[in-house]
Amino acid sequence: MVQTSSELLRLARSKGIVYVDPRIDYAFKLLFGTPGNEDLLLRLVQAILPEKHIAAVELTAQEQVGPRPDARRSVIDVKCKTDDGSDLIIEMQIKEQEDFTDRMVFYSSFPIINRLQIGESGYKLTPLYVIGITDFIIPNIKENDHLINHYMILNDKSGVPLTDSVHYITVELPKLTKTLSEVKDTEEWILYTIKHIGAMKRMPGEYRGSYLEKFFELSKFAAMDELTQEEYLARFMFETDQKSFLRTAHNKGVAEGRAEGRSEERLETARRMLADGMEVSLISKYTGLTAEEIHSLSCNG
Repeated sequence: MVQTSSELLRLARSKGIVYVDPRIDYAFKLLFGTPGNEDLLLRLVQAILPEKHIAAVELTAQEQVGPRPDARRSVIDVKCKTDDGSDLIIEMQIKEQEDFTDRMVFYSSFPIINRLQIGESGYKLTPLYVIGITDFIIPNIKENDHLINHYMILNDKSGVPLTDSVHYITVELPKLTKTLSEVKDTEEWILYTIKHIGAMKRMPGEYRGSYLEKFFELSKFAAMDELTQEEYLARFMFETDQKSFLRTAHNKGVAEGRAEGRSEERLETARRMLADGMEVSLISKYTGLTAEEIHSLSCNG
């Protein structure tokens, strides 16, 4: 069982981790959704929405609550308000998800409904921007070469917007193929860093003296407390094992037995986490297995 910082660092080194990977939602929340990091969040928002000329952002509650006590709740990665009064929801997704666009629409429903719940008169909505940053090309929408795409509710014949209140923004990181020298000192620099920092072993010299030096300092795995390290390792292992499994299944042309495959995938991930000494509670949290199922894996070797 992993209990000490030195053991966690040895485990991280065995996985090649020097900096946490912001494409993993846990790390993304840590870097952009933590009070004190609003300057980095502002830079990210400015890179994605340069036309809005946003000068400041304020973090708001990350949990979104439905209209009834028994309604479904949702915890999004980062939620903030801009200096012009707009609401922003930012979601990071590393693993391909077929219904990701529907998920973005689902997230947009919470602030719309909750605004009406608080008794304000009329239906005029505060502008809402739902931003989805993905490590994959989003399926079910028309492909293009643009890194950032902006969607609204439009007339399908004239292209005239029905409303200016709800916006959906996609940022597909695989489309960012420029080199570090090409993005340095541009708005895309922070997006490049999100995509690549998890694989870096040291900060490149191009970053010295820039605002992104802070990003590297905050991303250092060795500088984090033990609980944060263990939480990140659990999420890292879960995400990387899932991506590896799905890539292998795709390469072999596996089309059937997906439910069975996902079940075996979770079991295999849990076995690896157990072997690396992860806490049962964390394994359960990220695999969805019960403590009894995890203990049975340990007993069965």
